[in-house]
Amino acid sequence: ETLMRARGPAVPGPAVPGPAVPAPALATAAVPTPTLPAASAQMPRPAFAPAAAPEGAAEPRPVASPSWSVPRFLGSEQWLGQRGLLAVGVLALILAAGYLLKLSFERGWISPAMRCAGGVLAGAAVGALGWRLLDRYRTYGASLIGCGAGIIYLAVWAAGKLYGLVPPATGITGLALLSLALAAIAYAIDVQALGAAAALGGFVAPVLLGERHANADVLLLYLGSMGVALGWVAARKRWRLAAGIIALSFFSLGWTGAAESPHPLGALGYTMLGGAGGIYLGLREGWWETRFLAFWGAWALLATVSNHLDPAWPTLVAGLVLAAPVWWQALRRPEVTPLRLLARPGESGWSVGEVLYFFVTPLLLGWAVASISPDRMRSQPGLAALLVSVPYLAAGYSRARRPFALVGAAALALAALHRWPGLEAPATLLGLALLWAALDHTLERSDGRWYAVGTLAVALFHLVDTDQPRRALDDPAFTGAWALVLWLAIAVILALAVGLWKRTPDSSGARPTRAGLWLLGGVLTLFGVTGEIERFFRLSAATPATADLAGGLAVSAWWLVCAAALVTVGLRRGLRPARLAGLTVAGLAVLKVLIFDLSSLDALYRVASVFILGLVSLLLAYLYHRQARGAG
Repeated sequence: ETLMRARGPAVPGPAVPGPAVPAPALATAAVPTPTLPAASAQMPRPAFAPAAAPEGAAEPRPVASPSWSVPRFLGSEQWLGQRGLLAVGVLALILAAGYLLKLSFERGWISPAMRCAGGVLAGAAVGALGWRLLDRYRTYGASLIGCGAGIIYLAVWAAGKLYGLVPPATGITGLALLSLALAAIAYAIDVQALGAAAALGGFVAPVLLGERHANADVLLLYLGSMGVALGWVAARKRWRLAAGIIALSFFSLGWTGAAESPHPLGALGYTMLGGAGGIYLGLREGWWETRFLAFWGAWALLATVSNHLDPAWPTLVAGLVLAAPVWWQALRRPEVTPLRLLARPGESGWSVGEVLYFFVTPLLLGWAVASISPDRMRSQPGLAALLVSVPYLAAGYSRARRPFALVGAAALALAALHRWPGLEAPATLLGLALLWAALDHTLERSDGRWYAVGTLAVALFHLVDTDQPRRALDDPAFTGAWALVLWLAIAVILALAVGLWKRTPDSSGARPTRAGLWLLGGVLTLFGVTGEIERFFRLSAATPATADLAGGLAVSAWWLVCAAALVTVGLRRGLRPARLAGLTVAGLAVLKVLIFDLSSLDALYRVASVFILGLVSLLLAYLYHRQARGAG
């Protein structure tokens, strides 16, 4: 019964057959059950558990582990044990192999052939061991493979350079095959460090074993083959370090071969192959060092090779090939305004390097075009820039590709400046400004207005800074060639201000730009007419003194008339900026009369100047009084 209570209530089940046991025997066989602790009794607390905080007391804050905590220390120890000691071991093995070769050479222990063969066998054994351990210990096994390749590389170098057992060409071939094999292993196991070591070893082989007066074409063929094979592996696996080593070696070592090659077309093919491939890979992956080395290295090699080309038209073909990946990358980039592209390239989806290469490429293409026929380009200045502008304008205006259109517009303006050194240049630029602004309305664009403003600024600078000092002394006022171009510039500015400069709803700078155009047109009109008035009297038959007096009076009258016209238009059209401009001009006229005219003009001219000032002032006051009365 005690046993039954301890076990709980009986669970009914099938009867088990067997001999019956008497009740006294069962009671006698019962084992006394030990006394169980009460349910309310608590189990003893482990020794490592923290004591519970009393009720109402603040819980203790956890103590922050110091920077030299055990987990971090163990992590550093793990890194040192796995990577640091592994690097030391690999370098020590390679150095030991080198010292062994040197020592055996000095003491004559074994023959040179046995030394080199032993080095090859030892390197193969170390590499085989690394391949065997690769599945279990990836980093360790890959390092042993690289160590074995390094030992073999050292043994082959010794056979070719130290002992002369094999010709230089054979030694270079052996090192190249070793590098290609190491690159294949790196490709198979996907280890970039081995790929970088293979690239370095493959390109350095001609430097270590090559002769001083080697065949330049053979060198270029070797470097090109290694560049294609190793570059394909680096591009396929997207190994940045290996790609940088390949680009640096390809163009630095290929410089001598390209300069000394008796077959410049082969060197040109070498340049196009490595340059286009490297630029494309660097732009596609965003590797600035690869595209930097490939871009500048390829164009530098092209400049070297072009000196030996006859005819020179392949230079342009090579330039187009080098420009193709830059164009390809620009066509893939999002559409952006030129101002934003130049001011904030990072926010426009373009990197700084992409912007640099895109805008430098047309300049280099211009050099390539000019190198085809230097004599013809000198006789027809601006032709190279014109030819460069055609593909950029075609790409920029066939679709909304604003960076291409900007380069095309700039190249066309540069062509005009080079083609005509005189007044024809600003006149052509003014026509281009009208064209770019008009195309916005025709093609439903909004970028041509900025090309128009830039072209207009270049035209005005050329007109004032270059053409005005060259103006002939007998060039007539108001109707001379320089004056006619000035009036054309003022007309273009006013046409842009009136409405040719396209306004868009999302253009925040529309109003300031239009106001600036109005102001620029007014200033040019005021001072342009002033200069022509003075020139008219200087060219007249009067004496110099009389010409100065008459010219000063005419200028004062012109300023006052201009002020009256501006105020009148401003009052009738309700244009406050025009009224303010008129009052400003009137103030300048008053200062001129009081400071200059009253002190330098003759009595009769002085009276006339003050009289005109009085009449215009009264007229302006009357207009303002009339406006105030109408408003009241």
